[in-house]
Amino acid sequence: MVPVDITTRDGLVLRSWYHAPDPYKPVIVYFPGRIGDFGHRSPQLAGFVEKGYGLVLAGYRGYGGNPGRPSETRLYQDAEDLVAKLETLDLAPNGLVLYGYSMGTSVASWLAEKGVGKGVILEAPFTSFAAVVNHAVSAVPGWLVRSRFDTASRMAAIHSPVLLLAGEDDRLTPPVFAEGLAALNEVWAVLRIMPHAAHDTIVEHGALDIIAEFLEGLVAPAAAVPLDEPLAGAGDWIVPAQP
Repeated sequence: MVPVDITTRDGLVLRSWYHAPDPYKPVIVYFPGRIGDFGHRSPQLAGFVEKGYGLVLAGYRGYGGNPGRPSETRLYQDAEDLVAKLETLDLAPNGLVLYGYSMGTSVASWLAEKGVGKGVILEAPFTSFAAVVNHAVSAVPGWLVRSRFDTASRMAAIHSPVLLLAGEDDRLTPPVFAEGLAALNEVWAVLRIMPHAAHDTIVEHGALDIIAEFLEGLVAPAAAVPLDEPLAGAGDWIVPAQP
Protein backbone atom coordinates (compact mmCIF):
# COMPACT_ATOMS: atom_id res chain seq x y z
CA MET A 1 0.00 0.00 0.00
CA VAL A 2 1.08 3.56 -0.63
CA PRO A 3 0.45 6.65 1.52
CA VAL A 4 -2.13 9.27 0.61
CA ASP A 5 -1.74 12.48 2.60
CA ILE A 6 -4.26 15.27 2.95
CA THR A 7 -3.81 18.73 4.42
CA THR A 8 -6.77 19.42 6.65
CA ARG A 9 -8.73 22.65 6.89
CA ASP A 10 -6.90 23.47 10.11
CA GLY A 11 -3.46 22.77 8.65
CA LEU A 12 -2.69 19.21 9.76
CA VAL A 13 -1.21 16.57 7.47
CA LEU A 14 -3.04 13.27 7.88
CA ARG A 15 -1.94 10.01 6.34
CA SER A 16 -4.18 7.29 4.94
CA TRP A 17 -3.13 4.21 2.96
CA TYR A 18 -4.18 3.19 -0.53
CA HIS A 19 -4.10 0.12 -2.77
CA ALA A 20 -5.21 0.45 -6.40
CA PRO A 21 -8.15 -1.59 -7.70
CA ASP A 22 -8.23 -4.02 -10.59
CA PRO A 23 -10.10 -2.84 -13.72
CA TYR A 24 -13.86 -2.38 -13.19
CA LYS A 25 -13.57 -2.79 -9.41
CA PRO A 26 -14.44 -0.01 -6.94
CA VAL A 27 -12.29 1.20 -4.08
CA ILE A 28 -13.39 0.36 -0.53
CA VAL A 29 -12.79 3.22 1.89
CA TYR A 30 -12.54 1.68 5.36
CA PHE A 31 -13.30 3.86 8.40
CA PRO A 32 -12.19 2.07 11.59
CA GLY A 33 -13.55 2.20 15.11
CA ARG A 34 -12.45 4.64 17.78
CA ILE A 35 -9.26 2.86 18.76
CA GLY A 36 -8.41 1.72 15.25
CA ASP A 37 -8.62 -1.87 14.14
CA PHE A 38 -6.44 -2.25 11.07
CA GLY A 39 -4.30 -4.91 12.74
CA HIS A 40 -7.28 -6.93 13.96
CA ARG A 41 -8.92 -6.67 10.52
CA SER A 42 -5.83 -7.29 8.40
CA PRO A 43 -6.93 -10.74 7.04
CA GLN A 44 -10.34 -9.37 6.11
CA LEU A 45 -8.92 -6.21 4.51
CA ALA A 46 -6.26 -8.19 2.66
CA GLY A 47 -9.03 -10.43 1.34
CA PHE A 48 -10.69 -7.46 -0.37
CA VAL A 49 -7.42 -6.65 -2.12
CA GLU A 50 -6.99 -10.27 -3.21
CA LYS A 51 -10.42 -10.10 -4.86
CA GLY A 52 -9.30 -7.07 -6.88
CA TYR A 53 -10.97 -4.29 -4.92
CA GLY A 54 -9.08 -1.13 -4.22
CA LEU A 55 -8.67 -0.25 -0.56
CA VAL A 56 -8.17 2.92 1.45
CA LEU A 57 -7.43 2.70 5.16
CA ALA A 58 -8.69 6.06 6.36
CA GLY A 59 -6.41 7.72 8.90
CA TYR A 60 -7.97 9.67 11.76
CA ARG A 61 -6.44 12.69 13.40
CA GLY A 62 -4.95 11.74 16.75
CA TYR A 63 -4.69 8.04 15.86
CA GLY A 64 -2.15 5.84 14.08
CA GLY A 65 0.63 8.40 14.27
CA ASN A 66 -1.45 11.22 12.82
CA PRO A 67 -1.35 14.60 14.58
CA GLY A 68 -4.25 16.49 16.08
CA ARG A 69 -7.12 15.89 18.45
CA PRO A 70 -10.22 14.15 17.12
CA SER A 71 -13.64 15.75 17.21
CA GLU A 72 -16.85 14.76 15.47
CA THR A 73 -16.92 17.73 13.09
CA ARG A 74 -13.25 17.41 12.20
CA LEU A 75 -13.57 13.67 11.53
CA TYR A 76 -16.35 14.35 9.03
CA GLN A 77 -14.42 17.14 7.36
CA ASP A 78 -11.27 15.04 7.14
CA ALA A 79 -13.23 12.18 5.57
CA GLU A 80 -14.74 14.54 3.01
CA ASP A 81 -11.30 15.91 2.18
CA LEU A 82 -9.90 12.40 1.81
CA VAL A 83 -12.62 11.49 -0.69
CA ALA A 84 -11.96 14.73 -2.57
CA LYS A 85 -8.25 13.85 -2.76
CA LEU A 86 -9.05 10.40 -4.16
CA GLU A 87 -11.23 12.00 -6.82
CA THR A 88 -8.67 14.69 -7.68
CA LEU A 89 -5.96 12.06 -8.19
CA ASP A 90 -8.39 9.76 -10.05
CA LEU A 91 -7.57 6.93 -7.65
CA ALA A 92 -11.07 5.41 -7.78
CA PRO A 93 -12.10 5.41 -11.47
CA ASN A 94 -14.82 2.82 -10.81
CA GLY A 95 -16.29 4.49 -7.75
CA LEU A 96 -16.14 4.12 -4.00
CA VAL A 97 -17.74 1.80 -1.47
CA LEU A 98 -17.88 3.21 2.05
CA TYR A 99 -17.22 0.76 4.89
CA GLY A 100 -17.53 1.85 8.50
CA TYR A 101 -16.99 -0.19 11.64
CA SER A 102 -18.36 0.90 15.04
CA MET A 103 -17.60 4.64 15.32
CA GLY A 104 -16.57 4.58 11.68
CA THR A 105 -20.17 3.79 10.71
CA SER A 106 -21.12 7.35 11.58
CA VAL A 107 -18.36 8.74 9.37
CA ALA A 108 -19.39 6.47 6.49
CA SER A 109 -23.08 7.35 6.86
CA TRP A 110 -22.24 11.07 6.92
CA LEU A 111 -20.56 10.74 3.52
CA ALA A 112 -23.29 8.48 2.15
CA GLU A 113 -25.95 11.04 3.04
CA LYS A 114 -24.06 13.48 0.83
CA GLY A 115 -24.24 11.07 -2.10
CA VAL A 116 -20.69 9.71 -1.85
CA GLY A 117 -20.19 6.10 -2.91
CA LYS A 118 -22.12 3.46 -4.83
CA GLY A 119 -22.83 1.53 -1.63
CA VAL A 120 -22.17 1.57 2.10
CA ILE A 121 -21.42 -1.15 4.65
CA LEU A 122 -22.13 -0.38 8.30
CA GLU A 123 -20.72 -3.00 10.69
CA ALA A 124 -21.70 -2.83 14.37
CA PRO A 125 -23.55 0.46 13.81
CA PHE A 126 -25.47 2.56 16.31
CA THR A 127 -28.30 5.03 15.98
CA SER A 128 -26.49 7.80 17.87
CA PHE A 129 -23.70 8.17 20.41
CA ALA A 130 -26.22 9.30 23.01
CA ALA A 131 -28.07 6.00 22.51
CA VAL A 132 -24.85 4.05 23.07
CA VAL A 133 -24.12 5.97 26.28
CA ASN A 134 -27.69 5.50 27.48
CA HIS A 135 -27.48 1.78 26.74
CA ALA A 136 -24.27 1.47 28.77
CA VAL A 137 -25.19 3.86 31.61
CA SER A 138 -28.88 4.70 31.58
CA ALA A 139 -28.53 7.27 34.35
CA VAL A 140 -26.44 9.68 32.22
CA PRO A 141 -28.59 12.64 31.04
CA GLY A 142 -28.61 13.12 27.27
CA TRP A 143 -27.54 16.75 27.55
CA LEU A 144 -24.19 15.66 28.98
CA VAL A 145 -23.31 13.79 25.77
CA ARG A 146 -21.68 16.39 23.52
CA SER A 147 -20.85 14.16 20.54
CA ARG A 148 -23.85 13.25 18.42
CA PHE A 149 -22.66 10.76 15.78
CA ASP A 150 -26.31 10.65 14.78
CA THR A 151 -26.53 8.03 12.04
CA ALA A 152 -30.27 7.64 12.51
CA SER A 153 -30.87 11.20 11.30
CA ARG A 154 -29.15 10.38 7.99
CA MET A 155 -30.54 7.00 7.05
CA ALA A 156 -33.61 8.18 5.14
CA ALA A 157 -31.46 10.45 2.96
CA ILE A 158 -29.13 7.65 1.75
CA HIS A 159 -30.07 6.59 -1.78
CA SER A 160 -27.56 3.82 -2.41
CA PRO A 161 -27.48 0.19 -1.19
CA VAL A 162 -26.78 -0.12 2.54
CA LEU A 163 -25.63 -3.34 4.20
CA LEU A 164 -26.13 -3.33 7.98
CA LEU A 165 -24.21 -5.99 9.93
CA ALA A 166 -24.87 -6.64 13.61
CA GLY A 167 -23.73 -9.22 16.14
CA GLU A 168 -26.37 -11.15 18.06
CA ASP A 169 -24.24 -11.03 21.23
CA ASP A 170 -22.87 -7.51 20.78
CA ARG A 171 -23.12 -5.79 24.16
CA LEU A 172 -21.67 -2.45 23.03
CA THR A 173 -23.83 -1.80 19.97
CA PRO A 174 -26.57 -4.44 20.19
CA PRO A 175 -28.68 -5.47 17.18
CA VAL A 176 -31.53 -3.18 18.20
CA PHE A 177 -29.49 -0.25 16.88
CA ALA A 178 -29.05 -1.80 13.44
CA GLU A 179 -32.72 -2.81 13.43
CA GLY A 180 -33.70 0.79 14.10
CA LEU A 181 -31.49 2.03 11.26
CA ALA A 182 -32.86 -0.54 8.82
CA ALA A 183 -36.42 0.52 9.60
CA LEU A 184 -35.56 4.10 8.63
CA ASN A 185 -34.59 3.13 5.06
CA GLU A 186 -36.59 0.12 3.93
CA VAL A 187 -35.93 0.79 0.23
CA TRP A 188 -32.15 0.71 0.29
CA ALA A 189 -31.13 -1.04 3.53
CA VAL A 190 -30.73 -4.73 4.24
CA LEU A 191 -29.97 -6.07 7.71
CA ARG A 192 -28.02 -9.17 8.64
CA ILE A 193 -27.57 -10.25 12.26
CA MET A 194 -24.75 -12.73 12.83
CA PRO A 195 -25.63 -15.46 15.36
CA HIS A 196 -23.33 -15.62 18.42
CA ALA A 197 -21.21 -12.70 17.17
CA ALA A 198 -19.85 -10.08 19.56
CA HIS A 199 -18.90 -6.48 18.74
CA ASP A 200 -15.57 -7.43 17.20
CA THR A 201 -16.34 -10.90 15.81
CA ILE A 202 -19.11 -10.17 13.30
CA VAL A 203 -16.92 -10.98 10.31
CA GLU A 204 -15.70 -14.21 11.87
CA HIS A 205 -19.30 -15.40 12.29
CA GLY A 206 -20.27 -15.42 8.64
CA ALA A 207 -20.41 -11.79 7.58
CA LEU A 208 -17.50 -12.09 5.14
CA ASP A 209 -19.55 -14.04 2.60
CA ILE A 210 -22.41 -11.55 2.93
CA ILE A 211 -20.03 -8.66 2.34
CA ALA A 212 -18.57 -10.42 -0.71
CA GLU A 213 -22.03 -10.89 -2.21
CA PHE A 214 -22.92 -7.27 -1.51
CA LEU A 215 -19.75 -6.03 -3.21
CA GLU A 216 -20.26 -8.28 -6.22
CA GLY A 217 -23.74 -6.84 -6.65
CA LEU A 218 -22.29 -3.34 -6.86
CA VAL A 219 -19.68 -4.01 -9.54
CA ALA A 220 -21.63 -4.52 -12.77
CA PRO A 221 -25.39 -4.02 -12.39
CA ALA A 222 -25.16 -0.60 -10.75
CA ALA A 223 -23.51 1.00 -13.77
CA ALA A 224 -26.67 0.86 -15.86
CA VAL A 225 -29.11 2.03 -13.18
CA PRO A 226 -29.75 5.69 -12.26
CA LEU A 227 -28.26 6.46 -8.86
CA ASP A 228 -31.54 7.88 -7.56
CA GLU A 229 -33.47 4.63 -8.13
CA PRO A 230 -33.25 1.34 -6.22
CA LEU A 231 -31.39 -1.48 -7.88
CA ALA A 232 -33.49 -4.34 -9.25
CA GLY A 233 -32.36 -7.88 -9.95
CA ALA A 234 -28.84 -7.31 -8.67
CA GLY A 235 -28.98 -10.00 -6.04
CA ASP A 236 -31.31 -11.10 -3.27
CA TRP A 237 -29.46 -8.97 -0.73
CA ILE A 238 -31.14 -5.84 -2.09
CA VAL A 239 -34.49 -6.24 -0.38
CA PRO A 240 -36.44 -4.13 2.10
CA ALA A 241 -35.05 -4.75 5.57
CA GLN A 242 -37.43 -6.07 8.14
CA PRO A 243 -37.65 -3.92 11.30
